[in-house]
Amino acid sequence: MDPMTQGQLKEWFMMLVTFGLLGWIAYLAASMVRRKQKNDMQKALLEKFSSAHDFAEFMQSPAGQKYVMSFADAITSPRNSILNSIRTGFVLMFLGMGCLAGANGGWLIFRLGWVSFLVGIGFLVSAGVAYFLTRKTDWKNQE
Repeated sequence: MDPMTQGQLKEWFMMLVTFGLLGWIAYLAASMVRRKQKNDMQKALLEKFSSAHDFAEFMQSPAGQKYVMSFADAITSPRNSILNSIRTGFVLMFLGMGCLAGANGGWLIFRLGWVSFLVGIGFLVSAGVAYFLTRKTDWKNQE
C-alpha cells in the first residue's frame, strides 16, 4: 500500500474515532439530563400528595400502578439483558478488530484493539451463559 494512502487512512480512522467518541459523550450527557428531569418530575409528583391516604388511593388506581412500574429503570427481563450483552459484545469485538486492522506500528492502538476484542468476546460468552441459565431455570415463566 502506498505510504501516502496509508497516512490518509490513518487520518480518516482517527477522525472517525474522534467523532464517535464525541457522539458517545453527547449521548451520555443527554441521557443523564433526561434521567434527571424524570427524577425531578417524579419527586414533584410525590410532593403533591398531602397525606399518606391520598397517596395510597393513587397507588390503587391503574395510573398509580403504572407510575410505580415506571420507577425502576433497572427492571428488565432476562431477554433484554441478554440482548444488551450481545449488542455490546459485538460492538466491542468489531471495534477491537478495527483497531487491530488500523494499528500499523502503533502499539497503543494495537493493545487497545486486543483488549476491546477480548472484552467483546467476554460479553458474548456472558450472554451465552445467561441464556443457558435462563433456559435451564425457566425464568421466562416466572415473570
